[in-house]
Amino acid sequence: MIASDLRIKYDSLVKSLVISVFSAILAYLLVFLYTNFATLYFAYDFDIPALINLQGIKILTDSSMDDWSRDALVTILLSKPIAATIVGIISLIILMIGTKKPISIIILLFWLNVFAFNTAFGIIIDDAIAKSGTYQVALAMDIGIFTILVLSFLMISILYKIGMMNGRLIINSFPHQNLTYFKNRVVFFMVIFIIPWFMVMIYTYLSGGASVPISEMIKNLPVLVLLLPFLTAEKIKNVGFKYIPTVKHSKIDLFLSIIFVVLSIVLIFVINNGISITV
Repeated sequence: MIASDLRIKYDSLVKSLVISVFSAILAYLLVFLYTNFATLYFAYDFDIPALINLQGIKILTDSSMDDWSRDALVTILLSKPIAATIVGIISLIILMIGTKKPISIIILLFWLNVFAFNTAFGIIIDDAIAKSGTYQVALAMDIGIFTILVLSFLMISILYKIGMMNGRLIINSFPHQNLTYFKNRVVFFMVIFIIPWFMVMIYTYLSGGASVPISEMIKNLPVLVLLLPFLTAEKIKNVGFKYIPTVKHSKIDLFLSIIFVVLSIVLIFVINNGISITV
């Protein structure tokens, strides 16, 4: 009986790993496309030609950002983190709604809010180091170092709270993994979170989204703040909690996983061809 339970448990873990990898890649691409399109739209609104490719947003003008108006600088450079924050909040709220969801949807919503919040805050960290992008916005808005430090502390606190909420939701959504036991939680953390995360970073590097691996790691630091609270999060003490109804993965998960793969391939193809707005 114990051997049978272990077989079911690890079989479920492997299936969840496959779903998590597909979901993480799709979630990253969706966040990438939406947030960069927001920048593209506002760039077009200010008559600044731009293009979206696998490396991100590319400004197609010889003029530097110093020649932009203050409104253009602030609007265009802040559009990406603001758009990412909106995606993160919406996906987290949907994940929190206590309805029965397939495992694939739960994991997709999880990765959507993780990569969305990582995009929102990771770009700020990367820009601060490179002294470009949102760093220039801070200079244009005369934001002092003290304010930046306070906002940084607030940012870390918010990310930690979001990570704790995600952790509680995942623990209650996978009752068959017995995640109240720390050993099981560590295994789940490494298999379902860390491996897919590294797969996404490898894809980003190979696609040219990061010039060097260190740069990609820096931009992904908020991911760690979002994931690590899972290891210490407590189970939601709510007897009415019914996020996932069964132990076994359903045929819906298989169907959705295939859709995730197809959508990812389509998005990569579309983005690789370049996206721009023309009159």
